[in-house]
Amino acid sequence: MHDDTPQPQGELPLGLDTAPPAVAVPGKSRRLLTFLAGNRRQILAMGLTGACLLWGSWTTHKLLGLEQRVTTIRKVALADLVREYVQAEARSGAAPDQITAETGAYLKALNLAVARHAAQGEVLLLSNAVVAGDVPDITATIRDETYASLAKPQGSAAVPSPASPSTQMQQFFDAKGADHGSGK
Repeated sequence: MHDDTPQPQGELPLGLDTAPPAVAVPGKSRRLLTFLAGNRRQILAMGLTGACLLWGSWTTHKLLGLEQRVTTIRKVALADLVREYVQAEARSGAAPDQITAETGAYLKALNLAVARHAAQGEVLLLSNAVVAGDVPDITATIRDETYASLAKPQGSAAVPSPASPSTQMQQFFDAKGADHGSGK
């Protein structure tokens, strides 16, 4: 049952053909392909190492750039600015529709003034968020910038004076509370 007849050279005993004959590759290309096939893991490891080194240097550069950026902390009394404006508008005697439009414009201008300071790298805290410390107050600057970007108010809704005695007294009582003294 054993067939000892020689098989032709291109055939295998079970009817399977051998691999197709290799395409002739010139000497240099063949050596390059052999090198790449044999060192595939090492080449991949070198590529990943290079990518990690590039990423690490980029990250370090960005972190050092953040360290060099100057951030200043400032405080702003936004509630006082809005309260002053609303009181001035209430005394103006203007029509409600006009007051609504002017208040909307004021709030937009106030938001833009605050955004300009934030874009310059300043961290703005509300004045009631500052418990203690030497944090510069830029409320007057924000007030001036806001009113400078608006059209001049009409009637008695003029820019409130920042240092009037009644305003200072009201701010004192708001900050300290009215129950600190009996007045006797």
